[in-house]
Amino acid sequence: MSKRKDQSYQCRWETEATKITAEEGEIISLNLKLANTGRRPWKSSGSEPCLLSFHWLDEKKRMLRRDNPRFALPKEIRPGEKLEMKITLPAPLTPGKYYLEFDLVLEGKAWFQSYGSETLLFPLEVRSVYFPEDKKKPGLEITPYTIFETQWPEINQLARLIRLTLRHGEIKFKGKTGDVAGFRAGTGYPQIWIRDSATTIPAARFFYPDFFLISWLEEFLSHQDSSGSIPDWIDASGKKDKNTTESDQEASAVQAARTITGLLRREHRRKWLEKEIEDEKIIDRLEKALSYLFKFRFDPNSKLIIGAHTADWGDVEFHEPDQKAIYANDNSLWTVDIYDQSMVYQACLDLAFLFSLIGEEKRALSWQLKASEIKKRTNELLWQEKRGFYRVHQHIIPWSHDFDEDDMFALGGNTLAILSGLANKEKAGRIIQEALSRKQQFGVSTISGCLLPPYPARFFLHPLMDDPYEYQNGGQWDWFGGRAVAAMYEAGFSQEATKCLLEIAKKNIERGCFYEWDTKEGFGQGSLNFVGSAGALALAIYEGLLGFRVDREIPELSPRLGWGEARAQIYLPVNGLFYAYDYKAKEKEKRIRLIFNSNDSRRGLIRLLLPWLKTEGLEVELDGQPVPYELQISGQDTYLQIKTDFLGHRLEVSFQ
Repeated sequence: MSKRKDQSYQCRWETEATKITAEEGEIISLNLKLANTGRRPWKSSGSEPCLLSFHWLDEKKRMLRRDNPRFALPKEIRPGEKLEMKITLPAPLTPGKYYLEFDLVLEGKAWFQSYGSETLLFPLEVRSVYFPEDKKKPGLEITPYTIFETQWPEINQLARLIRLTLRHGEIKFKGKTGDVAGFRAGTGYPQIWIRDSATTIPAARFFYPDFFLISWLEEFLSHQDSSGSIPDWIDASGKKDKNTTESDQEASAVQAARTITGLLRREHRRKWLEKEIEDEKIIDRLEKALSYLFKFRFDPNSKLIIGAHTADWGDVEFHEPDQKAIYANDNSLWTVDIYDQSMVYQACLDLAFLFSLIGEEKRALSWQLKASEIKKRTNELLWQEKRGFYRVHQHIIPWSHDFDEDDMFALGGNTLAILSGLANKEKAGRIIQEALSRKQQFGVSTISGCLLPPYPARFFLHPLMDDPYEYQNGGQWDWFGGRAVAAMYEAGFSQEATKCLLEIAKKNIERGCFYEWDTKEGFGQGSLNFVGSAGALALAIYEGLLGFRVDREIPELSPRLGWGEARAQIYLPVNGLFYAYDYKAKEKEKRIRLIFNSNDSRRGLIRLLLPWLKTEGLEVELDGQPVPYELQISGQDTYLQIKTDFLGHRLEVSFQ
């Protein structure tokens, strides 16, 4: 293309383009200096804003990907003015040599290069990251690695992106409890956050020892105040804070403790729960945390947990234009919302389970009763039978909107209602159908749209959320999209779940990073290397698609792979348990073969998703011998279930 003679938009780069070296998936930080040498100002807003962006080029400077994330200018830059901007971007996932070519773009119109402006070219070398499981193949022999290969390359690659995200998010420091390890929530959040960390365990459990899974939670408990309140985040310097508009920090701590306990060896569970942190047992601190919600965040009329008026699971109040939006105050408008009820319902059940583990049946029963009451009242007040999903919230004091707030589908709260069991199977099916319908109706690129429709423009005063489809106001969050996919598998919508998982996988692999959230069209925004998304998508892959559900009293393998092949193995460093299978389904022969092995001596369940509709004439053999089986229908899925141990068997299923 020939360059235009029009010099209206010109840029002079004043940054020296030195060579960059980074690991695959590592976040690159650059400080760019540039000057407006053209005739027109660079407007930072409006219909055609001027944005900073870049192109990916290969070693020979050939275009690999033209369109990449845009970076908004902090203000309008007039002719003759200079600008300094710090930007971050992820290195490619494939090692090799590249070029980063920076340019400015009039969004929707043209790149500055087309006006004859010069670009800025950075040479980039991406080094390989080595993990112990690299160059290993999944198999049935017991080895200390988690690896899988499926028929979907994007999902295979997503597993490595999850691994890299955890690596780049690792953090260690000296805390009140001694050495602490965990994961930063993302590049924009250098602290350890309680709810992010709780959702990271489904990924971290396969690759990290108990130190990374437990020490951060013990550190949070050491910062608990006398009321039972748990902070939102802690950092390496000992600082902490809490976004008081939300009511999920205490529930997150209890849920994390339940997940950790399920991973520990049986002989270690009671010892850990009764371990003392500053003269208080962990189990007592957990009860004090959950009791805090029932003492200080409980509405006696609805008998439900309250939170400030935010967007679903969010922590930004609608009436504050600045940082005060995350702190409840005298002007806060209180609600009972589906997200907080789902979180506390799950936490009550989890705490009851933990008490039963140490023989405290009376205390276990009291929390089971609280869970039952939360479930009952939530379904009475928040379930919308005609719409088929839970309303985002109900105001404590009557307050009206000039729009239909009850028609807003809140993905986060409704998804957790399914995963926690607060929603029964019939409700779960209707919620999923609504999620799929809203995705299509509102044209979001994946299932991760968190509030559809979003609140109207200017309802939220904070600039992060004052427009629809921004941040928590309708942005796409894989942090919840991953859990929505897991809920779809759980509720019997496996075919749709895999389709949605592939859409999310392709998006993230293409850009090489988990962004905190995405625009309606799927462009990454906010913090990079967002570990919560890594954890949520690990849940969708390992428990949903691959079907490893082994951190329970009755372990279960339930591959949901359809007509295809997969080899998968998982290893849990915390307890040394290993599980593996080799799955092959041949459509022409109408046959599934599953060879599986583990070092777990417990008996459990094999649940095979049948990829055909016909269930008559089935032949089911375990190690060459007929075996009793059950057929179960869940949502749109049909499963064949047998009871067995996992110590080296071959299951074959066919029909005539």
